[in-house]
Amino acid sequence: MSAPTVQYARTEDDVAIAWVERGEGVPLIVSTGLAAPLDVGWERNGVLTRLSQSFRVVSFDPRGCGLSERGASPGTFDDEAKDIAAIADAIGEPRLALMGHYLGTPSAAIAALNDPERFTQLVLYMPIPISSDGNVPPLGEMTDIWRSTVNGLLRLGWEYHEEPARRALLTMLAPTVPHDTLKRFAQTLYHYVPTERMLSLIDDLPTVNMRQMLNEVQIPTLVCLPPERDPSDDVESSIGRAWSQAFRRTRLVVARDHSPLFMPGSANIEQLARTLEETIAAPKRRIVSDRVTRTILFTDIEGSTSLVDRLGDVHAREITRQVESLTLETIRERDGVVIKTMGDGALAWFSAASSALDVAIVLQSRLAAHGCCRDVHVKIGISAGEPIVESDDLHGATVNQAARITELASGGEILVSGPVRGLLLGRDYRFVDRGMHELKGFRDQIRLFSVGWREPAD
Repeated sequence: MSAPTVQYARTEDDVAIAWVERGEGVPLIVSTGLAAPLDVGWERNGVLTRLSQSFRVVSFDPRGCGLSERGASPGTFDDEAKDIAAIADAIGEPRLALMGHYLGTPSAAIAALNDPERFTQLVLYMPIPISSDGNVPPLGEMTDIWRSTVNGLLRLGWEYHEEPARRALLTMLAPTVPHDTLKRFAQTLYHYVPTERMLSLIDDLPTVNMRQMLNEVQIPTLVCLPPERDPSDDVESSIGRAWSQAFRRTRLVVARDHSPLFMPGSANIEQLARTLEETIAAPKRRIVSDRVTRTILFTDIEGSTSLVDRLGDVHAREITRQVESLTLETIRERDGVVIKTMGDGALAWFSAASSALDVAIVLQSRLAAHGCCRDVHVKIGISAGEPIVESDDLHGATVNQAARITELASGGEILVSGPVRGLLLGRDYRFVDRGMHELKGFRDQIRLFSVGWREPAD
C-alpha cells in the first residue's frame, strides 16, 4: 500500500511541513521525530495502515527532514512542536489525539503543553529512555564524552558515508533493536536526515526533562513501555522504573517486545491499535447525545505518592495496575463507559445511577478481598447530571463535581451527591447523611451521602 498524497502546512515561523493522512474517525497525529519518512508505516502490515482502520491518521516529516523545508536552522524539539501545531491547524478539527513515537516523544509532549485545549489524549509509544531524575541520559561529567563520541559517529556516518558508524550511533539510541533491522533503519536515516539535523538532535537531548514536562501535562496520557529486561542490564531495566516515576495520573501499557521500531506485522502494532481503539475511539462510539442525564463515577487511590515512597516504584506500579484492572473489569461488567484512566484513578459514566453505585460497592468489596490490594484504599465519588459531550470526553460541572466529591472521600469510602441519592429513592442501599459541604470551584454547598458497602456485623 502506497503512502497517501503529500500535503503542506506552514508553521508560525514560516516553515513548510509535509504531511499525509488516511482513514476516518478521531484525528490522530503521529510524531516520530527523525525516525520515519512519510512512506514508512503505510505498508500492507504497517502500523499507520492498521491505525487508519480506526482513526484519521496523520504523519509528517519534521522540518529539515524528508520532504519538509530545510529552513534557516536545523530545528529543535521545540521547533518540532511548532510543526505539530501547524498540522493541527491544517487538519481543521477542534480536538485531536497526539502520539509521540520514540524520538518523537519530546516534541509531542511539548506540543501538548503548548496547547492543552487542542489535544484530547497524549500517547507516548516506546518513549526515549530517561534517568531517575527525568532527564535524558547520560548526564553530568559523562555528557561531554558522550557528545564527542556521538558527534564523531555522525561525521563518519553522514559526511564520510561510513555505514558501520551510522549503525553504532543508532545502537546507542536504540540498543535493543535487532542487527538486521538496525542496518535497514540506518540506511533509511542516511537519506532522510541531514547531518546538521542529527547534530541538532544530539545537542537538544540532554536539555530535555521529560518528567518535568509530563508532570505539567493536564490531558489523559497513555505510555507504552518495553518489557523489563534482566536486572543486571542497568540501562534497559531502568526504563520502566524511571518512567513510572514521571507520572502520577496516567495509564501504562507494557509492549510485547523490546524494539522501539515498528516492523510490518509486529505484534506490537496490533497491541497498540487495540489499546488506542479502547482509550480513544471506543468512547466516541458509545456517546451519542449531550442532553442525556448521566451518572459520573470517579475513583482515586488514596496516597498514591506515599505508596511509591513506601513500596518502591516497581512494586507500587504492580499494585496500581491490579487496581486499575479490577476497576475497568467491574465498570464494564455493568455497561459503564470508561472515559479515561489516570494510573491512580479512572473516570466513567453510566446511564443508570444504580449501575454506578453497584460498581462502586462491588469494586470496594473486590479490593478488600484481593490479597495484593488489601492495603490499598480507593476513594470513589459519584455525581449525576447532564455533562457536556465533546469528541471522546466529558466536561462540565457534573464531571468536576464528581472529582471534587472524590477528593473529600476517605480511602475505602463511597461518597455520592444529593441528586444521586434522590435517583435511588426506594432502592435497597445504605446511605448515611454527611451534611452540607463546600466544593472547590462551586458557589453553592452540596449535601453528600456515604454509602455502606461492608456487610453489617451480626
